[in-house]
Amino acid sequence: MMRVFLSDLDGTLIDIRERLVHAHQTALHHFGHEISLERLRSLSLAMLRTKQLLTSLNISLSSVEFSKYNKMISDYFYSDWRHSELFPGTLEALEKLRTMTKTMRLITSRRHIDTTQKEVRRLGLDRLFESVFTRGDLARAEGVDKIPLLPFVPHRRRLIHLALQGLDHQGDVWVAGDTPGELKAAKDLGFTTIGVLTGFAGREDLEPFAHHILNSIAEIGSLF
Repeated sequence: MMRVFLSDLDGTLIDIRERLVHAHQTALHHFGHEISLERLRSLSLAMLRTKQLLTSLNISLSSVEFSKYNKMISDYFYSDWRHSELFPGTLEALEKLRTMTKTMRLITSRRHIDTTQKEVRRLGLDRLFESVFTRGDLARAEGVDKIPLLPFVPHRRRLIHLALQGLDHQGDVWVAGDTPGELKAAKDLGFTTIGVLTGFAGREDLEPFAHHILNSIAEIGSLF
């Protein structure tokens, strides 16, 4: 039996693309730019790279405006869940995995603790995962006000350690994620990594850091 399964949240279990499209449309509207959802969806591969997105739309913002834009994106993302759902087959696959795993926990680089926990409950993930560890939880554990998102890999390694506290895992830990940074942090710690192609990274991006690559988490049963 696998002792511990740690999974990322956004892009791994939750499809956030439509949520980001709406967040960008809202922020663009605030700055006087009316961009259709269809056009933003066509640029979805750039959704996590705001500067690239704005450049593709020929929109220029000052540094102050850009900071405000990013804050609006973040505020929308963490307050409006209408456009996020689990990827197809996620719950069914995780329910089967639960029978083969001693412990299942969620890790995410989201900063907001309460809203993340509420969304986990809304999606029914709390039935399968014992707990969720956010960047906000890491800040609390380390006694600081805030943990910067970047550099990404160092905080992610510490977040994994936090999620494993009190567990007798003896190195038998499997970690799922959709970005190179998430997988690198886990691989650096000597854990088995599962990359999924439901995020914004391609197979070639994940291959250096993934022991296994799946089209989605729904395929995880094929590994056991």
